[in-house]
Order: sequence, then C-alpha cells, then structure tokens
Amino acid sequence: MNLPKKPINQHSIQSLELWLTDLGAVKDVKNPSKWYLLLSNWNATIIFEQEDLSVMWESEGQETKRLFSYCINREDVENAILQGP
Repeated sequence: MNLPKKPINQHSIQSLELWLTDLGAVKDVKNPSKWYLLLSNWNATIIFEQEDLSVMWESEGQETKRLFSYCINREDVENAILQGP
C-alpha cells in the first residue's frame, strides 16, 4: 500500500516519527508523544493522544485545535497540518 494513503494507525511508531521529522517537526524531549513544527507564519503542536491525533496551530496569538482520527490516511493529516490554521 502507498504509505501516504495508509491510515495513521497502520504505521509503526518509527515510521510516524520519520514522517514528522521529514516535515521538519521536532520531538519534545520530555514527552515523546508531542512534536513541534515551527514555520515562519505559524507553529503547530502535534500530540499523539490515546484516541486521536491532536494538532494545535498558533498564529499571531490565536490558537486553533483539531482532532484527527487515527483511521485517517497520513496524506490527509499531513495536508491539514501544513495548511495551517
């Protein structure tokens, strides 16, 4: 199966970590389920929660949060993350 079309819950932890690293995200040293993506116009915090993937965008003091089911394919989640707030 094409990896980007594969649901998040069918990827290994190592595969997901590599994917986030390739996007430019950095793992939180104290919380391995939390990642930070810092871009010029906004920042995102990505958290692997028990039931969902949580993404919080921060831009100009405003926060937006979305939850993504682990059943959604990686490509759709990546597009949503990179689209920003």
